[in-house]
Formats: sequence, C-alpha cells, structure tokens
Amino acid sequence: MIEQTARRRLEYRSLPVPLPVLPPRLAAGARPHGLAPNELVKLHHSLAETLDTDQGVIAQFLAPEPDTAIEAVVYDLAYITAAWLGKRVLFVNGVNMKPESDSSARRLEPVLAGQTGFIDLDAAITRIVGLDLYQMTFPSMCGALDLAPTLRWMPDFLDRLRDRFDLVVIASPPASEAPMGMLLSRFVDGNILVLQAGRTRAPVAAELRDSLHSSGGAVVGAVLTRYRTFVPRFLRRWL
Repeated sequence: MIEQTARRRLEYRSLPVPLPVLPPRLAAGARPHGLAPNELVKLHHSLAETLDTDQGVIAQFLAPEPDTAIEAVVYDLAYITAAWLGKRVLFVNGVNMKPESDSSARRLEPVLAGQTGFIDLDAAITRIVGLDLYQMTFPSMCGALDLAPTLRWMPDFLDRLRDRFDLVVIASPPASEAPMGMLLSRFVDGNILVLQAGRTRAPVAAELRDSLHSSGGAVVGAVLTRYRTFVPRFLRRWL
C-alpha cells in the first residue's frame, strides 16, 4: 500500500502542466443531458460503490445510437467529481472515433498504439486549471481490423491510467457507428448505458446490454438523459 501510494505520487508529479484556461462551468439550463448536479453526484457514488477497487476506477459510457448528450454527461460527471469531491479524474473523449470508409485514408490515420506501445500519456493528457481534472482525446480510429492488434496493449495502458487517477471516465462513440465501445468493454471495470428518454427503444437498449455481456463486459447501470417530469422537486423524494 505504501509502495503504491509513493508510485502514484511520483506519477502525479509527472502529469502535464495545467492549461492556461479556466474550465467550463456547470450552468443551469446549459446541460443537454438534463441531469442536475445532485444527480451526477449520486451517479459518482453509485459507481464508487459498485466498482470498488484497490486502484483507480475506469468506467465506459456507451449509447446504442447517436446521442449528442453523452459527451456532456461524462464531462459533467468528471467535472463534479474533481471540483466537488476532490478526486483526481481523467475525462477521455472518444465520441468522434469512427472508422473510415476509404481504405487509403484509413492507412494514414493515427492509431492508438504502434509497434513501440501506446501513445505517450504525458503528451496526450492536458490538465484543467485549478482542478485535478484532466482530459484526453483518442485519435481517430483506423477501423476495427486495424485497431485489433493494439488491443494487446490495452490492459497495460489502462493499468497506467489506474495508477495515475482515482476515476477515469470514457465517452465512447455510439455502438451503431463504431466498434470501439464493444472492443473496450471487457477491459474497463464497468460499462454504463446512456439512453435517451422518449427515443431509445427498449429492444435496442437490451440488444446493446446483451452484446456487451457477450463481449465479456460488465454492464453496471444506465443513465437516462433528457428525462422530463411534471412532479415538483419537493415531492420527488416521497415517490
């Protein structure tokens, strides 16, 4: 335990220099997902209780169909966890990782890993000023076949993230457009479905859940976005 703490302190000192910009603030009415800050705090505590590990927790958020709110959900969760709860958090944005249809263009696209290993974390991660909040954007994906050889590097890559951060949250592209979420599902500690109220059909959500289970991934919950209720807030706690 002492050795692990010392290693994490050493890793922390090597983390990137903060960006010279202020972080985006959570503003009322500016959240496309419709989740209140207290609901995001509850989401964090649910993940912490469900995914109780000796090291940092890595959670992947995945929607069955395109949902513009998924990036905001994951970032706001990371922001609140860092700003309100004092945790060291990494927000990984992989929403735009989609396979290229043109094979010639695909060969020129950067990949997550090369022959020498995964991308340099120090170069890929940036820090938000004033917070223990860090962010990283995955490079464009070369397609499932080109990404497959790099999966052997994935356990080591994620272990490096666990040593550096208390929580790593990944916003993955929709399952209907890219295979990244399915490929990563068995390497992360837990997968959370992001479903849009009034739009995502139950059979579609169930199909994604079953596919994740078949891929070896653990589905630990779901987040319902853009949910509207006509019940006053002071009465909700009695329901």
